[in-house]
Amino acid sequence: MSIQFIYPEFEVIRNDSRCIHCRLCERQCSNEIHRFDAERGILISDETKCVNCQRCVSFCPTRALKIVKSNCALRENANWQNDTIQEIYKQANSGGVLLSSMGNPKPLPVYWDRILINASQVTNPPIDPLREPMETRVFLGK
Repeated sequence: MSIQFIYPEFEVIRNDSRCIHCRLCERQCSNEIHRFDAERGILISDETKCVNCQRCVSFCPTRALKIVKSNCALRENANWQNDTIQEIYKQANSGGVLLSSMGNPKPLPVYWDRILINASQVTNPPIDPLREPMETRVFLGK
């Protein structure tokens, strides 16, 4: 198993006895999770793309779909939360630091004894150079 694989956060559960293969879930999903396998005559779900929007669940005419939070997660401890571990896996895989933005509702990512890594995307040249000065500083403590 490579570092590229992170177990999906959500699981799509399809009740085969209720599913009528109308493919409405396939047409309504904006993340392309559902697809029809013509050889086997069944619908297949790629759970790695699921964001739990519940759109497919609400459009299913026979209520054959259910999305649940997976209970298979990385083990948390006092230093590492599940979200932090997943973000570090993604950074290690890509070789870069994930960008954040002003509208991000999550708390700032703090790693390793209060070291803050928060990269933001900066335009070059700046859209407004008077309000977008860029400074790089490193504080190493006492």
